[in-house]
Amino acid sequence: MEIHLIWAQDENKGIGANGKLPWHVPEDLQNFKKITTNSTIVMGRKTWDSLPIKPLPNRRNIVLSQKAQKNVETFSSGESCIKKLRLEKTEKIFIIGGRSIYSLFYNQAHFLHITKIHLLNININEYFPIDMLDIKQKFFKMNEKKLSSQATYTLWKKIN
Repeated sequence: MEIHLIWAQDENKGIGANGKLPWHVPEDLQNFKKITTNSTIVMGRKTWDSLPIKPLPNRRNIVLSQKAQKNVETFSSGESCIKKLRLEKTEKIFIIGGRSIYSLFYNQAHFLHITKIHLLNININEYFPIDMLDIKQKFFKMNEKKLSSQATYTLWKKIN
């Protein structure tokens, strides 16, 4: 099973502001939708809570939380989630946040989908937990695409 991490960050690794995305960049949201549609997405409870539409349509939504969440498949650990998805022969999953969930799955990830947002928001209080230097040592950039003047998408693959 392929494990993909997908996120958008600003130049300072900012990913969240008070429980929400710190910007509204339609091209980033469209790219996220295109990449994750018809796939399984895994997130933490705070990310689930922050979604404007629940569940995200045309995707299998899974939440990792100690408490069962209403109207969504919930697992109490990353390990139990992965075990079940492997038993079901799920081919690919996308880890969509937040910070602690990215940390949990980073070392198992095969691909990283990173969108650099060229905007700054002074309210940012959540940051991606892994440094770009570490990413560049373990992954190589396969592709880069300018989505708009505000966003650049990159795809990274783990170095074996």
